[in-house]
Amino acid sequence: MKHLLALIVLLAAPSAFAQYVVRNGGYVVSCLNQPTVALEMAEAKEEGINVQYSPARSYQAKVSDLIARIRPVNSQKALKYTQWLKQWPQQIRWKASFALEGPNDQGDMELGRGCRLKIAIVQTNESRFGIQEYDIDSLVWSSLDENQKAALVIHEFIYRDVLEENPESNSFEVRFINKSLHDLDSQLRDRRKFTELMHSF
Repeated sequence: MKHLLALIVLLAAPSAFAQYVVRNGGYVVSCLNQPTVALEMAEAKEEGINVQYSPARSYQAKVSDLIARIRPVNSQKALKYTQWLKQWPQQIRWKASFALEGPNDQGDMELGRGCRLKIAIVQTNESRFGIQEYDIDSLVWSSLDENQKAALVIHEFIYRDVLEENPESNSFEVRFINKSLHDLDSQLRDRRKFTELMHSF
């Protein structure tokens, strides 16, 4: 009987098996009469970072090009992200909207008048069931161009990678890494620093 009760308790507690469950996700900045952009791309503009987007047409191809920037300095990570990109279409679920809740990791960027933060993607991983899912706000997604979609997808892959090591992580570090990944000038200027960054998580 004791063993049965212990089993019931374990099964009832998701944390006993869950690798991580993220209730917050990829943010975007949505402004009246302006294109919607991923939060880290808005931060990059504010910080004066020269973002270089992939010239590819589709967001999937753009994500693949971003992964290619990782490959020379961390081939194993690039291979992992390539596999996740292949799995992506089967793991997304469309949602109407998300509430802005969870960890306070939006940063302190000042939003202009008529602008607000929205959540575009929330990911969930529960190893008990072998589940990896990305819930996407369909309205927010449809407002994004292919560059911003790619920025959000690679954000989620980096976040997933970081969370596998530390489930208590938030998106501050993820956004920093993503901005560095989009900044080809800094990668070429300090290859060692970029290599260390890609091995830091």
